[in-house]
Amino acid sequence: MYKNFLKNIRKKSKAINDMPVRAQEVLDYFQINNLTSGVPVVEILINLGFKIFQSELEPAGLSAYIAVDPKFESVYGSNKITCVHINDSVGHKKFALAHELGHYLFDFNESENLYYYNTYFPEKDTEEQEPNEKRANKFAANLLMPQDAFLNKYEEYKKLESKVDIVTALCRYFVVSPTAVIKRFDELGINNLQA
Repeated sequence: MYKNFLKNIRKKSKAINDMPVRAQEVLDYFQINNLTSGVPVVEILINLGFKIFQSELEPAGLSAYIAVDPKFESVYGSNKITCVHINDSVGHKKFALAHELGHYLFDFNESENLYYYNTYFPEKDTEEQEPNEKRANKFAANLLMPQDAFLNKYEEYKKLESKVDIVTALCRYFVVSPTAVIKRFDELGINNLQA
């Protein structure tokens, strides 16, 4: 059952540099090894007991939130919900959900707390952001675009005509946004893209 998985992963290092390993542990636990249709982050959250919604979120710039609260049980049938902005692209929604999953795994523990709330404002993705936000971003990138798979696909696609074609092919394969792919290039030190 997933409660043992949560207990075990939460005992491990939460350092930002360990997020590739933590993301792989999530993929392994849910037996996700074929990424041709992207990582099913919605299924992962559902299997962890979340109800997932889409809505026009306020204030402006809010892409997603996650909440754990016992009062939700009577309304939603679960004490855990997450919501993404209905107008965001599918790739952005997936990243936002993976980001919030990172917060749930590493910033909350239901054996210690009944309540947890977190919001995701992607425009705040700067060097000055809080360490927990950087960690959640690193987890999300590694969950949705695991390093080995990303580098292998990059090698396959780098023969394409242009940088735009490479980014588009990677977006389609991993079902993520162009912004996520370009940031992944930076994280992995890929800077010799064709113009």
